[in-house]
Amino acid sequence: MKVIIRRFTCFIAALALASLASAEDPSSAPASQTTGTPPRLVQPPALWHLYSGFGYGGAGGGYGEFLEEPINYEMRLARSSASGAWRFGGGVQFGSMDMKPPYQDQKEWARFETFGTVTRVFNPGGRLRPYLQGRLGLVRVHPRSELFYFEEPENLESGQSPTKATNGFGLTLQPGVEIGLGKTLALDVAGFWSVYRTGEYSLIPPLHGPIEPPLSSQDTVNNGQEWGVRVGLAWQPFAASPPEPLRAAPAVDPATGKLRPLPPPDGQRDAWGVRRSWGWATAEMLAINSVSSMVIEYVRDANFTQISPRSFWANLEEGFTYDDNEFRTNQLIHPFNGATYFNSGRANGIGFWGSSALAIAGAFMWECCGETHPISFNDQMSTSLGGIARGEIAYRISSLILDNSKRGKGRWGQEAAAFLMDPIRGFNRLVSGDMTEVKGNPADRWDWRPDFQLAVRTGARVIGEGESITENTNTYGFLEVVLNYGDPWEGERHRPYDRFDVQSQSNFGDKTRQGRLLIRGDLFTKPLGDGKKHVLTLQQDFDYIDNEAYEYGGQSFGPALLSRFRPSSSLSLVSRVQAYAIVLGAVNSDYAFIADVADRERYREYDYGPGAGGAVELYLQRKNLPLVTARYRVNWIDVSNGSVYDSPDMGLGLDASHVVQQANVKLELPVTRSLSVGVDGSLFFRRSHYDVTSATPELEPGRRTITQRNPEVRAFLAWTYNH
Repeated sequence: MKVIIRRFTCFIAALALASLASAEDPSSAPASQTTGTPPRLVQPPALWHLYSGFGYGGAGGGYGEFLEEPINYEMRLARSSASGAWRFGGGVQFGSMDMKPPYQDQKEWARFETFGTVTRVFNPGGRLRPYLQGRLGLVRVHPRSELFYFEEPENLESGQSPTKATNGFGLTLQPGVEIGLGKTLALDVAGFWSVYRTGEYSLIPPLHGPIEPPLSSQDTVNNGQEWGVRVGLAWQPFAASPPEPLRAAPAVDPATGKLRPLPPPDGQRDAWGVRRSWGWATAEMLAINSVSSMVIEYVRDANFTQISPRSFWANLEEGFTYDDNEFRTNQLIHPFNGATYFNSGRANGIGFWGSSALAIAGAFMWECCGETHPISFNDQMSTSLGGIARGEIAYRISSLILDNSKRGKGRWGQEAAAFLMDPIRGFNRLVSGDMTEVKGNPADRWDWRPDFQLAVRTGARVIGEGESITENTNTYGFLEVVLNYGDPWEGERHRPYDRFDVQSQSNFGDKTRQGRLLIRGDLFTKPLGDGKKHVLTLQQDFDYIDNEAYEYGGQSFGPALLSRFRPSSSLSLVSRVQAYAIVLGAVNSDYAFIADVADRERYREYDYGPGAGGAVELYLQRKNLPLVTARYRVNWIDVSNGSVYDSPDMGLGLDASHVVQQANVKLELPVTRSLSVGVDGSLFFRRSHYDVTSATPELEPGRRTITQRNPEVRAFLAWTYNH
């Protein structure tokens, strides 16, 4: 096999070198040299190139004495010169090598590389494009083998790597050829030879001492070589750098002296003038995962980012599992990650549904190929579905903040605030020039400044555990921000998330700062009658509540009936009646520690499961200021992972379900046109049923019911703004 690989590499190199003599750069040939028949017109090459592919080969050097069969996956991005003859770029490579017998059953050694590239392309305008590439990179070698644990995992912090890594640098020479498959896609076949050097790595296992037979004739190793073949796809969907801003000429209407509004979307550009680019959206989504893996590996030194095609395949073989991560990680941080995938699409001119597909794809790519932990079903749901909800509200809120017509410090302040709300969009506006260009705003107000109400409340909250608020209580401060975006009764259009509500509460002194994040967004809307009183919607719900007393989260979809009544000219009553299916809900539980999870590192305190629920909400307002709010929500969760256990050998069978009820009543009294004082009371009530199906010394057969009651009272000062 090694001989075949070497011969193939030599063949590719010879093909590339031979092209030096036979293939000219069409753009460099002077007109005086073209005689006879007219020269063939060559289509200008794409300026940007995205590559993704796999490599396999042999190993040598110090590491090659005890490691074999390197396999890797790499992604790289390059920009070509105007002629297409040169490309300059960079990328990342995730690779690994197996240990040689008799240690072949030990886990692999990972080898990462972050590199820059210089590529000479011959015949850049042709269908067959030989090239010669050189790269210089930073190398990191990190074993997964238990032989090289410096400490047992149970003695380390959760997620910390039990093996040490070593860093260095590497040099690669890669001859190859691109075979055009179409206007933007090509098959890339190449040979490669790499040499790298790292810091000294001890081959004497830290916990076990010398082993028989020894891994190598040396006690330490610091160098290695790899050679082989690489096959992948080169995609050239980019005609320019990150989507150019729309250059409306002239930007100022000479008749009025005012900035012209941006043209409406035309299928090529969105309402903000951003050109649609699936290429850049995909590149950014891949970059987010790659950079995340490298940051976690280098900075956090985690035990789950030593990824390579071996871990990809192992995860795909094992399939979906559940994990044991903290509630905040699974239900809050993962949806934030999903929002970055989603906004990779939105920031590149792609609509809601296309961006949703990117969120789902990005979540799966991370679960499958971004970590060595098995694919987590709960992460896939929260990252993708939660990412869609969080991503769209981030995009919409950043649109509320932005104003292309502003100049000076005010403009920079708005751009900075929008960047914090939607970092992917902010980055694209920075590199494309949109952040500084003065021009018009979207013509349709629903793409920029629709009707909305913003309320900010701050005060104190008292939460308890027991029948009354006086039992086992604690007092904390809080800051709550509520945005009611859009008007379903007055809206001229009804696209996804043209109407949504978001409630975010920060707790001070409680176990987590982010105590609550609730999102209710309309995906489809159907006005009933004239649409002035009743509207039927399909609503997406995102729930996250985390405090010292209880935890609740979930992703839900279902129909909702929104109604508006006007008892008088100054009063309005809005109601929402909703039913929904819970795709995956999470709630704290009494027996969740028995959850069947992959690679356990901690005992989980909450259950997972699908379910169903319903909600009723009433809002009484006077002159667009809230007076009385009442909400009731009930959820039923059938536990699929957590307090579910079936072990005939141990004589134990346990099944579980939860009924969770949440109620809230709020009263606000206006003091001025925008300020008010208020108080509200809430109750969280959980009734959990645990069905014991087998007799055990600890539990008798039958149903065990456990209830949890947590009252909460808040007093606050509120500021409300209506647009």
